[in-house]
Amino acid sequence: MNYSGNETGHAAVAAVDELNARFYGRFPFPWRPAKFDTLLDADFQTVILNQNLGDWQHRLIPERPRIWVAGCGTNQALIIALTFPKASVVGSDLSQESLALCAATARELGVANLDLRRESINEVSYAQQFDYIICTGVIHHNADPGATLNKLSAALRPAGILELMVYNRYERLPTTAFQQAVRILAGAEGASDFDAEIVRARKIIGDLRLTNFERLNQDSVDEYPECLLADLLIQPVENSYTMESLEQLVTAAGLELLHPSCDLFDNPWAQADWNLSFSDPDLQQAYHALPDLRRWQVTNHLLFARTPQLWFYLQRRDSGRRRKSEQEICAEFLAQKFVRAETAQRSHIRSGEFYHLSAKQVAYPVTAPKGAARAIYDAVDGQRNMQELLTALGQPTTFDHVNRIRLELTTTAHPYLRAVPAAKPEEHGPDAAAQLRRKQTNWEKFKRAQPQAVTLPQQGD
Repeated sequence: MNYSGNETGHAAVAAVDELNARFYGRFPFPWRPAKFDTLLDADFQTVILNQNLGDWQHRLIPERPRIWVAGCGTNQALIIALTFPKASVVGSDLSQESLALCAATARELGVANLDLRRESINEVSYAQQFDYIICTGVIHHNADPGATLNKLSAALRPAGILELMVYNRYERLPTTAFQQAVRILAGAEGASDFDAEIVRARKIIGDLRLTNFERLNQDSVDEYPECLLADLLIQPVENSYTMESLEQLVTAAGLELLHPSCDLFDNPWAQADWNLSFSDPDLQQAYHALPDLRRWQVTNHLLFARTPQLWFYLQRRDSGRRRKSEQEICAEFLAQKFVRAETAQRSHIRSGEFYHLSAKQVAYPVTAPKGAARAIYDAVDGQRNMQELLTALGQPTTFDHVNRIRLELTTTAHPYLRAVPAAKPEEHGPDAAAQLRRKQTNWEKFKRAQPQAVTLPQQGD
C-alpha cells in the first residue's frame, strides 16, 4: 500500500476516502467510450450471467435484480443499467466529477433504471438489499480493504452474487514500485500534488519502459488517456493480492470464492480459463486432482505476472447454497441441451461530445466461435445434450476440453449458446426447446428485415 499517512482506524479510512475523491475528481475514470451497446432481448445478459455461474436453469440472478455497482466511476453503472434493462441499478462513487459525467451520459441516452449516489462504500449502511453487487478495481484502493469488503458482504442478499476484482500482486509489482518512486521524488510536501506527479511520471516513462506494460513506452505514452496513465502510475493507494491472500480476505468477510469471471479488460479468449495444460500426464492428473482454489493458487504462482486479474464471483457463506466445483459444473454442462443464443444489438455512437443512436442493428453475438467450439455451435439442435454432441463430433470429454468449450460458448465473453432449462413439473404445453426454436425462427425473419432510418433532433431543439 502506497499511502503513508499517520492516521489509524476510522481516521485513516476517511483520509484515504478524501484522497481518492480528489484523485478521481482530477482524473475521472475511465475515459468516455466510442459507443454504448444495448440488446433487443432484455433478458439475454441475465441468462448468460447465470450460465457464467453454472446455473443452467437461469434462476440464480432473478429476472429483475437489484444491482449495486460499488465504485462505479464515470460509466460502469451506466453500462450495467444498459446491460440489464429490467434491473434497478444503484451506482456509488466518491468522485462528484465522475458521477456528474455518468449522469449526463445517462440522460443523453435516456436511461431510467439508474440511481447515482455520492457515497463511500465504507460509510454505507445497506443490509441485504442487493441480488448482484459489482465491485471491480475498487477495494484495493481503500485504507482497509477487508472492512470495505465487509460492507459489500453486508449489502448482499443471502442468495446474492458479488463480482469482485482486485489486483494480482505479481502483475502489479512494477506499477506499485513506480508509484513509490514518483512519491519519493516528489518529497513529503508534494505527495498529493497530482498535477506535478503526472508530469513527472510522463517524463520518467519517456526514458524507462515499465516492464509489465510493454506498450507503455516513450513511443506510445501520449496516446494513452491521461486518466489511465494516472491510475497506473500515480494512484496514491494500492493494495494487491495473491490467490492465497485473496481467499483469506474473502473468508474473513463471511464470503467464499465461486469461479473466475471473464476479465473483459484483457483478451477474453485467454483470460477466462484459470487452468493450465501440462505435457506430462501424471503432472496433469496431479494438477486436476487439486480442489479448485488450490489449483488456481498453482496457476497464480506459475504464471506470475501473466496470471489474469483476480476477478471472481463470490457468494455469502450463509447462502444455504453449496458451492459447485468446476468439475461439477462441467458434468452438468455435458448433460445439458442447448440452442444458439441470438438477438440484435444497437449502439449509441459517439460523435464529438455527444452520442446518437445508430439506425443500424446488427446480429449479436457479432462474431462467430472458433475452432472446436464452432463445430459444436453448428451442430447444436436443442435435442441432443452436450455429451451426445461431443461424441457425434469425435471431440474428447476430458475436463480440459469440456471446460474450455464451456467458457468459449456459454459465457458473457462468448455468449453463443443458451441452455434449455428443464421444464417445471407444473408446466404444460410446448417444451422449452420448441419455444426457443420458434424464437430462433422469428429471429431469422427479423435479420432479413431492413432497418428503418431514424431522424435525430438537432442539438438544442
